[in-house]
Amino acid sequence: MLSRPIQIVLWSVSALALCTSCSKAADQSEPHKTSSEAADSSAAPDIAPSAAPGVAFNYDYRFSLPDKAISAAQEAHAGVCERMGLQWCRITGMRFSVDRDENVVAALDLKLDPVLARQFGKTATELVVQKSGRLDSLEIGSSDEGSKIDDSTRERQALNQRIADLESKLQGVSGNDSAALIQQLDSLKADAARLDSAVADSQSALAVTPMHFDYYGRGGEPGFHGNSVRDAWRTLVETTVTLVGLLLRALAVLLPIALLAAVLIFLARTAPARAVRRWLKGDRIERNE
Repeated sequence: MLSRPIQIVLWSVSALALCTSCSKAADQSEPHKTSSEAADSSAAPDIAPSAAPGVAFNYDYRFSLPDKAISAAQEAHAGVCERMGLQWCRITGMRFSVDRDENVVAALDLKLDPVLARQFGKTATELVVQKSGRLDSLEIGSSDEGSKIDDSTRERQALNQRIADLESKLQGVSGNDSAALIQQLDSLKADAARLDSAVADSQSALAVTPMHFDYYGRGGEPGFHGNSVRDAWRTLVETTVTLVGLLLRALAVLLPIALLAAVLIFLARTAPARAVRRWLKGDRIERNE
């Protein structure tokens, strides 16, 4: 049997080990919590159309991916939209470009059913993450189309009453009074058509949700693209080309002048030119005498 002091030491060590394991478990659980919170912060806000009736939303996503993964991510997003069918999702624009520095930039424009837009954005973000990308930013714009429809409807009802009153008055008048009433009636009908068009535009905005994706690359091959050696080489080449261009421009201006001077000197040394000079010199001497 162990002595009491030894038992106390063993109990102390056991308690210390238990506390250390608990502390490690708490520390290990904290990163999971932090990563979960980070994932939640990078996801689209959980706003359903039913939570904001009459509000038209538009989504603007900005993704950052490796250059070689941009095309695949863009095709994946377009493929999901196409499989949903034109009734629920339509591709309205697409762009893909590579600049002289081999930076890849792409964009995709969609129009979705408002009920499916929020989930589509989350799925699109998950596809980007699977391809070693990330969501850099998300902007959600909105417009209160429901209020616009209500206001236009009230104005339209008031116009309908005024139109009906003018039409009833028009039946009992003629001549100049009739022409004036017809002019007022045409003006009211034009206002009514404008309100009908505004209501139709608002209803169209509520029927679809625009969604825009921007894809940005992270550079070309690791260790070469975007490094100081390549930038210095490019600067050297560009400087050399610039200096050669300046030299050629200078030659283009000075060479004709030099050729003209050489021709004049050659002509001045010919026999006719010397005879002319002697004659001019003799003529001056005779005048002096």
